[in-house]
Amino acid sequence: MDMIRKLAGWIARQEHIYFLFGCLFIVPNIVLFITEPLPVVVGIASLIIPLAVWLGVLLLAHKPGVVVWCLLPKVILDGGQLVLLYLFGESVIAVDMFLNLTSSNASEASELLGNIFIVIVCVFSFYVLPVLWLACHSVRIKETLPDTFCKKWRGISAGLFVLGVALCFLSPLQDYRFSLKNDVYPVNALYNLYFAINKSEKNRNYHHTSADFSFHATKPRQAEGKREAYVLVVGETSRAMEWSLYGYERETTPHMEKLDGLVHFTDVITQSNNTHKSVPIILSSASAENYGVIYSEKSMVTAFKEAGFHTVVIANQKLTGSMIGAFYREADTFIDISTEKSGSYLSSPYDEDILPHLQEKLDKIEGNLFVVLHTYGSHFNYHERYPQEFARFKPDKAKGIRATYKEELRNAYDNAILYTDFFLNRIARSLSATHDCTAMLYLSDHGEDIFDDCRQRYLHASPIPTYYQLHIPYLIWFSDTYRNVYPEKYEAALSHQTLPVSTNSVFHTMLDIAGIETEEKEASLSLTGQAFTVCDRMYLGDHDNPVPFWETGLKRQDFEMLDKWHIAYRKE
Repeated sequence: MDMIRKLAGWIARQEHIYFLFGCLFIVPNIVLFITEPLPVVVGIASLIIPLAVWLGVLLLAHKPGVVVWCLLPKVILDGGQLVLLYLFGESVIAVDMFLNLTSSNASEASELLGNIFIVIVCVFSFYVLPVLWLACHSVRIKETLPDTFCKKWRGISAGLFVLGVALCFLSPLQDYRFSLKNDVYPVNALYNLYFAINKSEKNRNYHHTSADFSFHATKPRQAEGKREAYVLVVGETSRAMEWSLYGYERETTPHMEKLDGLVHFTDVITQSNNTHKSVPIILSSASAENYGVIYSEKSMVTAFKEAGFHTVVIANQKLTGSMIGAFYREADTFIDISTEKSGSYLSSPYDEDILPHLQEKLDKIEGNLFVVLHTYGSHFNYHERYPQEFARFKPDKAKGIRATYKEELRNAYDNAILYTDFFLNRIARSLSATHDCTAMLYLSDHGEDIFDDCRQRYLHASPIPTYYQLHIPYLIWFSDTYRNVYPEKYEAALSHQTLPVSTNSVFHTMLDIAGIETEEKEASLSLTGQAFTVCDRMYLGDHDNPVPFWETGLKRQDFEMLDKWHIAYRKE
């Protein structure tokens, strides 16, 4: 009780509350100082500059609690930053984090929030709530900050600010170029928010900025007496290391391993660990190197339409607020099955519910057909992605997102891969049964962390990726008829199986499989063409800038896994 009385007496002074707010406001900066790989002088400057600013701003009223209430958005932003640091262990709130708020569907959001609810409550209880309570207390007490105190600390805060700026000018001595918008929180987070808003506006204007675009696509050669039907399957959150087809010790892909005409590519890196960026790259001629064309050009769906194909998109995800939905709605037929059976935005049907719609199109459409299937794949919660008959690996019901449940999470994840194998086999069988000229291309948009090493990382879309989020499965199945009509394309794919590949090859490969010609198709990026060329693989940075994937902040553990799985990168 004496301790409580002393504490109550101590915070009865506005001067003491002022210092408390100054310290509380730089808690995220202190954590980032520990987690971010900044040079020493830049790291110290990233602490001193915001401390100086907040010490000065808090003096704008004689009761600092008034200022804190005016800065409520900053307090909320701090809470979000601390939650992010708990989840990923590093980095400021990224552009992609803000965009995920608008592009995630309700089912994804409810699954994630339900499992990090305790973390959110803890941050609110131990940071946000104390700050707001202290602000109320400051407003309620009669005492105010003395003028002499305010004058003194205005001078001190100005001096600290000058010191911080001076340290910034020393950063070149450590071979580093200081940037306020990149290195100082919350300036960097607010800049990322601005960038995200600007990007969302570009997404909304896509129909206007791409309205006059045409691929002028043609199909010079047709399989004689045969319809041609091609399927692109966009997988979700699947990592290659969990497929027995790629060497995983558990049998998770028994059907794919026995499928005639299957070519799987072993060294594939995604250009983004975020669905809202990775899938548009898959669907268009955009890549990390030229991502800006995404707003002026249309998707491969339109290229197939121009070449005379009937186009169909069947999706098992709500595609809100991103370019993905805009691309899919270019199709002749767009089917969203995400709420068909459940009738709820908080749950999703199994991927096999896509198959009847696919079969209907194969049966009814007589001309050439192109189908995009967007699955829910292996997205968390893993155990909800497959029927119980696929629960081969048990126990598979984790009670939360914690390393103590790693066994259950991995079991459920492997069961989801097993279910994907079943799903892809069903598609291949349906295509084969038509006796038409058919092929299927499958790849995942990105991988996932599942408490794989001492970093205890989990999920995907982290500001700094990991090996586990980058290495993905990528395969093409060619029917018997296709291999007879276009044997050179099948042989070319076989010859490229072990070469370094990235997700920006899909657009060009898919068009080449179908024999579609357009100026936007690059022969050097097609895995089914003899002109495929190996080049450095780039990753799409948070500000949509291309970065070699091995320079994205990967750690020692990641490079060990890259070497283990024979993933090519520059090692000098």
